[in-house]
Amino acid sequence: MGTADQDTLPTAPPPGILRGSIPELGKSPVHLLSAIVALAADKLWDLLLLDMAKTMALPDKIRFFLLAGLLLLLLTTASAALTQRWVDGDDTGMALAKGLAMGVLAGLPYSFGTTELGLIFIGWSGINELQKLEK
Repeated sequence: MGTADQDTLPTAPPPGILRGSIPELGKSPVHLLSAIVALAADKLWDLLLLDMAKTMALPDKIRFFLLAGLLLLLLTTASAALTQRWVDGDDTGMALAKGLAMGVLAGLPYSFGTTELGLIFIGWSGINELQKLEK
């Protein structure tokens, strides 16, 4: 009687692997590394650059914000476009478009758009990676 009951018991997943229902999402439009770069550039505004400009005179502050914004725009655009092209496999035009969009948001002198978008894309990419592990 003991062996028949053992055959009907559900089998447990292997130890160390948690099984649950992961929502089915399509591929994230922005690679995880691109989102992290844009989020890090946006946090520069939040944590460092605005504090650096507090003691500056208004003309110096304007020049500083323009130069810092342009530098972050260029660096984030180049980094995100190269990541999209060579890591995520997008074609050149699409990679430049995504990189430019992330660069524009990162170059704005306040921490708003890129933080939320970056966190959304990071979460989306994380769910995609979990879906890969489940298959």
